[in-house]
Amino acid sequence: MGKCMDTLVDKLMATGNLETEELKELLKFRNAETTEYLNQKACMVRQSTKGNKVQIWGRIPISSYCKYDCKMCGIRRDNQFAKRFRMDAELILECCNDFAKKGVRNFLLESGDDVYYTEKRIEELLLMIQKAMGDCNVILSLGEKSQAAYMSWYNSGARSYLLRHGSANEQHFRKVYPSNMSLLLRKQNLWQLQKIGYRTGTGFLIGIPYQTLDNVVEDIQFIKSFEASVIDMGAFIPVPRTPFERERSGNGEMTLYIMAILRLMLPGASVLANPSLDCVLRDGRIKAFSGGADVLVADLEEDTIMSSYNVYERKNGRLFLPLDQVGNMKAQIEGMGLRVL
Repeated sequence: MGKCMDTLVDKLMATGNLETEELKELLKFRNAETTEYLNQKACMVRQSTKGNKVQIWGRIPISSYCKYDCKMCGIRRDNQFAKRFRMDAELILECCNDFAKKGVRNFLLESGDDVYYTEKRIEELLLMIQKAMGDCNVILSLGEKSQAAYMSWYNSGARSYLLRHGSANEQHFRKVYPSNMSLLLRKQNLWQLQKIGYRTGTGFLIGIPYQTLDNVVEDIQFIKSFEASVIDMGAFIPVPRTPFERERSGNGEMTLYIMAILRLMLPGASVLANPSLDCVLRDGRIKAFSGGADVLVADLEEDTIMSSYNVYERKNGRLFLPLDQVGNMKAQIEGMGLRVL
């Protein structure tokens, strides 16, 4: 039995922050007792800010092309074995309709940093979706773009944008991202998005190579100081034919633990339970709701598209995960006393 660090959790809940050494202690000495207590408080905060309401975001991977060569990513530019595709507007709209039939009207359009999707193309796509779907919410995750593009897409109806900062430490950033990427530029993009008015999301991977405890603390503190509106966390998953393919996966339990910490730090933020959690922890997404998450990110049921969009391997150990069944997942969440919007 470990000692519950309830004093630190209570301070975090009361003030929304901890001193650096206190945060290190909370992370370094994680145990079952503290995790249970932290999760209880995270759920209390979610209840006070969101009621018992949660959302489902339908993830639509519109492209598997990317101009960057990140060392952990399955669709990295130099991966000659990656299956490449781009969805046309009609297919994207068809995917939105498929989700809508399942009661999902929040559409997360995600891609690599693909230069094909210009300011004009995305603007036209957003207007088409709004016209066809009516009352819906479109979230974008398309990489680093110009301020003019961000402004155009906001004016065309997009209200949320996800852009993980990856690592808030310059030295660590250089070890895992290619030389033509810049941490300063990534942060500038985040600030631009926030200034325009987007509900801006960021995050990082737990257990990515070369990551230290100090790096994790710095990442958490950056998310807090940025006052992110959306928390997009994940665990590192080694992907074949990448420089990190032989590395160990990140810890799923630690990922959920940090998500609960961030719920206490940023009570009004949306905390995402994304598909990668299920690759490192059985029922990882569903378990995230026991620690304060309020958004389930669900994948398409179409096997052809999802098998091509190989950002990470859809597997848990040696077992491949089935494609998402939105109805079943909704029932599981509602069985926890939550109401899916």
